Amino acid sequence: MALNQNITISEKYSVISVIKSLFKQRREQSIIIILLSIVVSFFEMLSISLLIPALEQILNQSTEMNIRFVSYIKKVYSMINVEYTILTLFIGIALIFIFKAVINITLATLINKEKLWYEVSRRKKVCDIILYSDWVFINGSMKSYMTNIVTNEIEKDRDVYLKTLNLLPMVFLLLVYVILLVLLSFEITVLIFLIIGGVTLILGRLVKNARYNGSKILRQRNLFMKETLASLDGLKNIKSTSKESFVKNLLHERTKYLSQIRYEMNDRMNQITYLHEPANFIPILIIIYISMTYFYVPISVIGIMIYVFLKLSGDLKVIQTEYYRIKFEIPSMNAVDVLIDEGSKNVEKDGDTTIEGFNEKIEFKDVSFGYSDNDVLKNIDLIINKGDKVVFFGPTGVGKSTIVDMILGLIYPKSGELTIDDIPIENIKKGSWHKILSWMGQDPYLFYGTIEENITWGQKDIQREKLDNACRLACCSDFVNKNGFSYDYIIGDRGSKLSGGQKQRLALARVFLEDPKIVILDEPTSHLDMETKNKLLQNIGKFCEDKTLIMITHDIEIPSFIDTMYVFDKWELKKIDNPNNLR
Repeated sequence: MALNQNITISEKYSVISVIKSLFKQRREQSIIIILLSIVVSFFEMLSISLLIPALEQILNQSTEMNIRFVSYIKKVYSMINVEYTILTLFIGIALIFIFKAVINITLATLINKEKLWYEVSRRKKVCDIILYSDWVFINGSMKSYMTNIVTNEIEKDRDVYLKTLNLLPMVFLLLVYVILLVLLSFEITVLIFLIIGGVTLILGRLVKNARYNGSKILRQRNLFMKETLASLDGLKNIKSTSKESFVKNLLHERTKYLSQIRYEMNDRMNQITYLHEPANFIPILIIIYISMTYFYVPISVIGIMIYVFLKLSGDLKVIQTEYYRIKFEIPSMNAVDVLIDEGSKNVEKDGDTTIEGFNEKIEFKDVSFGYSDNDVLKNIDLIINKGDKVVFFGPTGVGKSTIVDMILGLIYPKSGELTIDDIPIENIKKGSWHKILSWMGQDPYLFYGTIEENITWGQKDIQREKLDNACRLACCSDFVNKNGFSYDYIIGDRGSKLSGGQKQRLALARVFLEDPKIVILDEPTSHLDMETKNKLLQNIGKFCEDKTLIMITHDIEIPSFIDTMYVFDKWELKKIDNPNNLR
């Protein structure tokens, strides 16, 4: 399968690069979002502008600017054949607010759809990388990296995209507010920015200092908790050495310091809380007085300008906060990109020869394999003929699973050759090869679903008789359809509602249902009691009478149906004729 290459964003740790990539990959959608943002900004300007004549008519005031503005409004009203009155003016303002709300809803829906597209696309891409990348790549150094991506970074990656989309309309609104303030009165705009902006900076500095105290409290609280837990853990040691007084003084000192800085922070927060009201009200009084006394600006215009400035400063804070959040989370986006890029370079290789069956033998010819500089197999010569019942015995890490991984086509020899019916395994299509065999590992893959779904594993239209027979052979009958279990029973995430033995038996039922020509089992009875184990081995022997069986085990009790035994000794494979030699 060719991996899709069209979703890779942000090669640099930059907000600008995210925006550029957004426009590059979703040009049409980005243009629509920008156009809608401009329309929303226009309606915002229009709705605020219309408040000025409305307020002046209520206050019975009139200015030259208002007279010109009202003349424009009257022309618009006459064009649509509506009489201009205070009532129709208010109705017009209400309609503009409604139109603005409708466009905002449309814009928000579009942004949400873009977020959905991005999240689904990226998650699908990561799933493709996990499923279709080379096994050595997945199972090596990238395994922990992939885990971090799937569990953590993919969420932040989505947030970067969403927050960037949300910033675009806010930037346009910010520009509209600035333009509107300047058009209303440049002098008053400068005055508002100087007075209210200066007060905001001072209060912001006080809040920042209080937050610093808050982080200091958190550090000291964590330290106090660690000291307390350490004293509990070491209580026996403390009492046995009569060090209660020393530890008491240590904890009391920590408690006093923690309480002191908590008091200081609360004191500062109280000051800031009660300063907010005069800090917001007094500058407004100053602006009103200066504007009316020296610039002769009417109270309606001043009020609108202060209202616009407060909206502007609020949006500016949000933009600043979101900007730094995007900047902080961009590395997560880059982490996902690295996985996508590396995975695309390590796509699993596949052959072009389709095989319909297994007719002769699996043959290892002087095969060696290792991970990096670590050799696992050296110069292995091995033939598994059709119908053989083979067991590989030995401790963990000697190469048993590596041989099975090669037979499965997950890895290829570093040197030598592995053939299936004299065809090199690298040339065989994996899909056709995997239809012939069935493998059950030590930790079988189970997913959130029913017992039936986990046994059938994608097979459609399975007759109930075949399903029942597979469960009987796998010794599942003692819990399926009993004790509250049924084929429709949800087994939980990774089979969390089942015991280890029940998981193994469900995985074996899957093998029996597939009825393959080659059966590969890795420790199939490790979680079972002796009675169930013996019964299951007997069923495996009968099931595999006309099949090729390859088994991995640590158990020295080799089943009687096994005809060939191999043991690993220092990277070499030795054939054992007598099971007693394993003891």
